[in-house]
Amino acid sequence: MPKHQKRGNIRASESLAIHSLVCGFAAEAFLFVVRRYAAGTMRQVVLWNERYLPIMAGIGAAILAVGAILTGLQRGDRLKRRIGLYLCATGAFVATVALLAIWNLTSLDRLIAIVPIAALLGIVWGLYDRTCAVSLTVLGVGIVVTWLFSRTMQPFSPHLNLSRVLAVLILAALAALLGLLWNGSLKGFLPSGANTLLLYVSLALTFAGVLATLVSVGAATYAMWTLALVAFGLLVYYTVKQI
Repeated sequence: MPKHQKRGNIRASESLAIHSLVCGFAAEAFLFVVRRYAAGTMRQVVLWNERYLPIMAGIGAAILAVGAILTGLQRGDRLKRRIGLYLCATGAFVATVALLAIWNLTSLDRLIAIVPIAALLGIVWGLYDRTCAVSLTVLGVGIVVTWLFSRTMQPFSPHLNLSRVLAVLILAALAALLGLLWNGSLKGFLPSGANTLLLYVSLALTFAGVLATLVSVGAATYAMWTLALVAFGLLVYYTVKQI
């Protein structure tokens, strides 16, 4: 690979990591503000649900529309296209947060926990080996899914049946990824000489963790912590390896 191209790839990777950190911090701060004031006094709750949150949803939708138009019209200009994509992501996030808060304010607590994980995965994709990034992404999805299912699969939960259907769909997707990895279809996506054993382990553990959620809520909790420990160990391993 030419030196200038290699330097460009490094700069792009560092840019992704920095953007993930900044966007994650901004999204988390926004969630905390909405959660704080939308769940205040009775007057604040009524005011936010009847006025502020619907307005926020409309503003988010408008920003999303502007971003989509800018992205479509500025295909030849990378900077303006990137700005358009950021506007799309911002608008979608603001509108989603507002709608979730209107539907069920406690759902923001789950988003507050998910956003840092997403930001960390963005940093990993920017700074770490792609094999590590894919493995940690699979494990991260497994952690989030088992954590959510440990709450939505409680007895008499209104989301019990929906959660079971989603668990089966996720298991099917993981099985398909294992099949693609086995027959070599993912080789072009991974770097040459990639250690596929880590991917097999990550996919298999995540599959077992999601399957455990269908057995019992207690098993889902243990599966979540197991996946978290494996992800932490893998992150430490690749950090030491890259030093």
